[in-house]
Amino acid sequence: MADEDTTNEVQNRVAQRFDSDTSSEQSSSTERGEAVSGDSESASSRDIQKAQKAKNVKKAWNATSIYLPDDLDTKLSTAYKRADLQLSEDADISFKKTRHYYPVVIALGLERMENMESKEIMEVMEELSV
Repeated sequence: MADEDTTNEVQNRVAQRFDSDTSSEQSSSTERGEAVSGDSESASSRDIQKAQKAKNVKKAWNATSIYLPDDLDTKLSTAYKRADLQLSEDADISFKKTRHYYPVVIALGLERMENMESKEIMEVMEELSV
């Protein structure tokens, strides 16, 4: 049950993040004189639900390549394996790397970075030697 609550909490945070992006896009459309139909919150909710229900995320979602130093790549792989094992044991959930893991890692990382000052970001970069 706790894992389900955590999953819902993460989905809600991601939904809030996308809602704010959609609102800014819609206000830009309005400024250009384009009509915005319907409730922005329900439109973005539909988009999020559509993305979550995509059968093939590689076709439905945007692709982004990243390059990581070996130690971070190893940590990323290990963390995925640990989470996959834990979720399969605790909640009998199939935890897909592309569909579930990467979006969770990115959403949590973005959330953390939003609360960081530039000095803190530079300290992390120094720690990572990047």
